[in-house]
Order: sequence, then C-alpha cells, then structure tokens
Amino acid sequence: MTPVALNKGIRSILTVTLLASLSACSIHVDFENTASSARNQNECVVLVHGLWRSGFAMNNIANYLERKGYQTVSIDYPSTDLPIPELAETYLSTGIQQCETTGAEITHLVSHSMGGVLIRQYLQDHTLPDQSKVVMLSPPNQGSQLSETFGDSWWYKWFVGPAGSSLTKNSNGIINQLKAVDAEVGVIAAQRNWSFWPESWLPSPNDGTISVENMKLPEMKDFILVNSGHSMMRYNAEIQDQIQFFLSKGVFNHSSSL
Repeated sequence: MTPVALNKGIRSILTVTLLASLSACSIHVDFENTASSARNQNECVVLVHGLWRSGFAMNNIANYLERKGYQTVSIDYPSTDLPIPELAETYLSTGIQQCETTGAEITHLVSHSMGGVLIRQYLQDHTLPDQSKVVMLSPPNQGSQLSETFGDSWWYKWFVGPAGSSLTKNSNGIINQLKAVDAEVGVIAAQRNWSFWPESWLPSPNDGTISVENMKLPEMKDFILVNSGHSMMRYNAEIQDQIQFFLSKGVFNHSSSL
C-alpha cells in the first residue's frame, strides 16, 4: 500500500470514529432532555403576576419552565379593580382549571408580589393535587409597609385599588384574615442595598417595595435570599433556577452555585 493510500485509510478510520463518538454524545444528551421533558409534562404551572401587571409579566419565567418540560398557564387579572377574594376565586380558579384540562396530574403555583396573597386566599377554601408546590417571589405575606402607611388615603386607594390597599394587618386589611395554607411553600426574597423610600416607611433589608421580613410565612417550607430588585427579579436567571429546583426537590439550592 502506498503512503498516500495509507494516509487516506487512516483518515477514513479517524473520521468514522469521530462521527460515531459525536453521534453517541448527541444521542445521550437528547435522551436526557427527552426524559426530563416527559417527566415534567405531567406537571403544569400556573403563573400569577402582581400589582399593575398582566399575564405577560410572567412570560420570561413561563418560557424558562416550558424549556424544562413543564406546561404553563399565565393568568391575567385586573389587579387594581377588585378585592383579593374576588380576584382569587374568579381568575386564579380559572387558571388552575386550565391546567387541569392539559391532563397534568400536578398543578404548581408560582407568583410574584401580590400574586402570592391571591394564592393564599385561594388555598383558604381549595387544595392542590398531591406533590404540587407553591413558589412565591417577594410576596407581601405580612402586608406591605407602604399600604400600612398610606392605605387609608383616598389617593393611595385610587392608585393601587382595593386589592393593593388591603395588604395590611389593620382591621379592614386582608392579612389577618388568612389562615395557614396546607401546601409546600417556598419563598424567594429579593433584596438590594438601596431604596427610594425612607427607612421609617420601608425597613431594611428590602427589595425596594417589600421588606424581607414581611415576605416570610410561618408555614413556609423553605426561604432563600437573592440579590435583586422587586420588579426585575422575574428576569433573574438564578431565581428562575431556584423556582425549578423547588418544584423538583421541594427545597431551594442553598449551595454557592446551581
């Protein structure tokens, strides 16, 4: 065999070997992704936005969860028009029913800000399927200090509506009316080192809108702090990873990296 023919033969063997290796790697990765998607397709996530927002506000999180194989439903409710009990019973109930029509056996709930209080209101009279979980992003679980301060003012009621102005522990507020919920709840609290508001209005640490202390819930299963602002936390990659981790494991990942 000539040297030229020998080199061609070696190159052919190496090419076949390389292609076979790449093919094997590709098949392995596709198999893992398919298995993960197939497992999560049995799970549907209802996304609940906060004050002044729409269902589109949760679109970034919805897209992330769909890439992980979950089915999602983003509800759209008029956050400044109705009290929280009406919003929860009318709009959150509809979103959960939409999840049920997908054939999913598990229905998770993921909320931002005031959406967490809607979830608690819904769970006063309803339960979720077994293995369902709830993740709340910066929820005013103990009320909003701004609502506590300005909630009785006509201009504040006009600005935030009946739902937002009820986020207090006052006699006309909703917080003290809510009982503990029977669900696996994880709270992701955003915090940052600056705020527009004076300390007397919004104690530190806070995310610019809610104090970290007021985000906590006695019955929550896990709690984690993430550096972010209140509104932008919906786009935070670390927070999205923590949402998926809790839905999968029932706890957050408290290690240095995911």
